[in-house]
Amino acid sequence: MSFEFLAPHDVKPWDGNTPMQRSPIEWAHLDAGAKIGERAGWRVVSDYGAPDREQAACRTTVGVADLSCLGKFELQADQATVASIVSALAGDATPELGMTVGHESVWWCPVTAERVLAITAPERTREIRTALQEQASQAGFASVTEVTSALGSNSVIGPMAREAFARATALDMRPASFPERGFAPVSVARTPGMVLREEGDRFLHLFGAGYAQYNWTVFVDAAQRLGGRAVGMDALRATVTEGAPAGA
Repeated sequence: MSFEFLAPHDVKPWDGNTPMQRSPIEWAHLDAGAKIGERAGWRVVSDYGAPDREQAACRTTVGVADLSCLGKFELQADQATVASIVSALAGDATPELGMTVGHESVWWCPVTAERVLAITAPERTREIRTALQEQASQAGFASVTEVTSALGSNSVIGPMAREAFARATALDMRPASFPERGFAPVSVARTPGMVLREEGDRFLHLFGAGYAQYNWTVFVDAAQRLGGRAVGMDALRATVTEGAPAGA
């Protein structure tokens, strides 16, 4: 069985034009006044008409940004093979359960010892897919599935990001319990999800794409009640540390 339909960056030109990739809830962003830009073949939200207020939310309260554009791959094999492949692509580092490895704009997130999720900036999606497939073919019994379209992803950023999550999950996200690079498969808003603490007060929430609108509504509502708001890529870029692995 082929899973090529899950690889949006391999979309074929139609009538001389290559369709742009987009968030499954782009319509909701447009309804909220979003201005759309482009990034690595994706239509992304630049801002919602208030870039200064969006940047302020990320720095002082909490901002929520749609990062559907991130590339996502699932690597599965026996524990030794997974460790070997990840080490080859992540600068000889091997992620431990509960922690990720960030290397050259890619997060390597261990869901189990035999299953690792790779999350990449959209500019490197094709490159990382090729590298994973080459390593898997050399290993023999290993599988690589692109899940970019199957998983939605939102950035939750700001000093009140934990409070936003506290309204939707029982995960202990205090710094002592959930350090930078921490990763947890966990129920969020009563749906299966995964949470990655990238650095500081910046978190990445991953979930089934079918729950994209629901999760967006839950977190934007929580952010607004905390004085924050939905934010676009421009605010995220202005806030995120330069060179951060997979965010803006």
